[in-house]
Amino acid sequence: MTNRINTAPSASTGFMTIAALESSETELLVNLLPATRPAVARLVEYLAENPHSPSVNVNRACAIGNISQEATAANKKLFGKGYMVGCMRPPVPLKNRFEQETSQHLWSLYALPKEAANDSEF
Repeated sequence: MTNRINTAPSASTGFMTIAALESSETELLVNLLPATRPAVARLVEYLAENPHSPSVNVNRACAIGNISQEATAANKKLFGKGYMVGCMRPPVPLKNRFEQETSQHLWSLYALPKEAANDSEF
């Protein structure tokens, strides 16, 4: 499967956009993460370079069994800087080697919107 990366907000990502970062910007984000959780740093570095990565690719590349757990730890530090690790269901379910549909998601590093959607109302 080839990844079609769209950096504009869409129906599937809402107002979030895929973060397109320079290596120096990625390094700044990684430095915010706890040194006691090296898997979190591996996750953020990988997703900065490989948006829309299927779960299996993230598992293998980052040696992470529970991606959601590491994403939650990363988001505690990234939210304050306007970023988050998140996932979405692919438009067409991914299949395993037996041609069965899987529940894999596509993982990315997202840039959060600068203001909330309802800021004009409140």
